[in-house]
Amino acid sequence: MHHSWYVIITFLHVSAALLWVGGMLFMSLILIPALRGQRDPHLTARLIQAVGRLYRRWGWGALILLLLTGYGALRLRGFSNAILTSAAFWRAPFGRTLAWKLFFFVGVVAFSLIHDLSSAQQLERDSEAPPSEEERGRRRKIASWLGRITLILSLIIVFFGVLLARGNPWMR
Repeated sequence: MHHSWYVIITFLHVSAALLWVGGMLFMSLILIPALRGQRDPHLTARLIQAVGRLYRRWGWGALILLLLTGYGALRLRGFSNAILTSAAFWRAPFGRTLAWKLFFFVGVVAFSLIHDLSSAQQLERDSEAPPSEEERGRRRKIASWLGRITLILSLIIVFFGVLLARGNPWMR
């Protein structure tokens, strides 16, 4: 039964990672470039905002599920809280690799939070007074860079996940 739970938890973990990373790849490589080619910039902005709001709910759900299933997978692999809180664990190759994965995960959460909070504040300000074209372009650049950084960090996390599952050849 233990192995069955581990398989289920791992499936949920990988599915949440697919939702998170796949959604960001779809938006950055397909949706936003396709919408930017449209002639109506206001429609493009509204569509990006609508998709962003919907993805935000699913994305945060995926991040929460990743955290919970990651912890669950560790526990099912035999890592007790005593082990996870020991300095020796974090000095060992597996612990160091996990530490890097968690470091980048915190970065993803931080950049996502900054992106979401700044977007919410901008929408609130926009309802009071529409931004100038220059301001809209500046905001688009900032959001674009926040998204790119978050995507890169997310792909790095996937890389560290592979190292945890298959072994890290650089940390022996």
